[in-house]
Amino acid sequence: MKPIRHILFIIFFGYLLFSADVLLANKNETISYYKNPKSIMNKISNRGSHAIVSELYSCHKAWAFVLQKIATGTKSWLRVAVALHSGADAGTSEMLALSVGEALENSPDNVFLVTLKEFRVESICSGPDIDNVRYNSYELAMKAIKQRQNRILAISDHKLKNVGEKCMQILEKSKDGIARFYGIGEKK
Repeated sequence: MKPIRHILFIIFFGYLLFSADVLLANKNETISYYKNPKSIMNKISNRGSHAIVSELYSCHKAWAFVLQKIATGTKSWLRVAVALHSGADAGTSEMLALSVGEALENSPDNVFLVTLKEFRVESICSGPDIDNVRYNSYELAMKAIKQRQNRILAISDHKLKNVGEKCMQILEKSKDGIARFYGIGEKK
């Protein structure tokens, strides 16, 4: 009786190892699309935005890469942000909005033209993510706001002037929140 249990254990354990390898291989294969906006859009079209957001978010490297690319402000990556947003929960939605907001530093005209149907201007113009190490000081956060404001002022498309002005006002108000967060201007 004992040898049969031993054989069954070996077979069962081997099956578990094989299954885990197959699942991990499929997971890695599934995540390999994240570096190409067209591939992401195809995956969203085939499987839905919620599934793709969940999958990308579960792989820190893939999610961070996508957010970084969205922040470049290129139209193709901003379209990815729009497509992902509908499948995002509160946390991932905020991360996407912060990346779109960061894209204001590079291409505010693209941000306004591509994302405003999906993202509220208040969420993308709210200032930098002070939890991100790149903005983890008052000076760095203020520098990012100033960069965004300067880029918005440089927009030449008169159709975008109104949204640009509204964004400028929201960015200006965000300075107060950042100052409070860092304890700037408070009496001690």
